[in-house]
Amino acid sequence: MIQTITKEELKAKIDRGDKFRLVDVRDTHDYNEGHIVGAIHLLIAEMSRQRAEAMFDKGELIVTYSLDKDCPAKRIAAQRLFEYGFTHVLAYEGSWKEWRAAGYAALSGPIEVLA
Repeated sequence: MIQTITKEELKAKIDRGDKFRLVDVRDTHDYNEGHIVGAIHLLIAEMSRQRAEAMFDKGELIVTYSLDKDCPAKRIAAQRLFEYGFTHVLAYEGSWKEWRAAGYAALSGPIEVLA
């Protein structure tokens, strides 16, 4: 069973500057419209063992999140990463919507890609 992290715990980790990877598994349009500061985008459909191993270190903490509280994507992504051998994986039990409703820091608007 995948462990979870609360909104308050996630906010505290960010505020302390803890080292961890925050993974947004929402669709690309939603991610580009806005995401939690520091989050990287990774679609579940594009998540493979090889890609995960190229992106993350096995020992680092990885936190996944999705659109809303009932969306299973965050848990699916966390479970998949765990099955790939990443042992420090948490699913943010809240959601992007909860984060924004709390007024916490987020990047909003189209993301400019620098070449």
